[in-house]
Amino acid sequence: MAIPHICLVAAGAVAAGAVNLLGKSGKLHDGAVKVAAAGMRAADAVSAATQTIADEAADINAEAKRQARIDAAVKERLAAVEQEIRAEVSAEIDEAGAVADE
Repeated sequence: MAIPHICLVAAGAVAAGAVNLLGKSGKLHDGAVKVAAAGMRAADAVSAATQTIADEAADINAEAKRQARIDAAVKERLAAVEQEIRAEVSAEIDEAGAVADE
């Protein structure tokens, strides 16, 4: 065996022994629990941020729909008022024209 292979085998044996000792002492388990807990906290934070963005987008969408309904109602009312005003103005102009023709 070449020296690099012997070094790899020795490093693997040392690593396996270290993991075995850590497993027996409970430190490996404690470390795994801490990593899992940190991952869960990170997932909760991301989920909360995502929910906030979704809520804000829904609010913006609802406000845009509300504004569109308002704009449509105003346009409809303006059209009705415009017809009345045009009829009044037309009658006034026609009446003024008839007086001028006399």
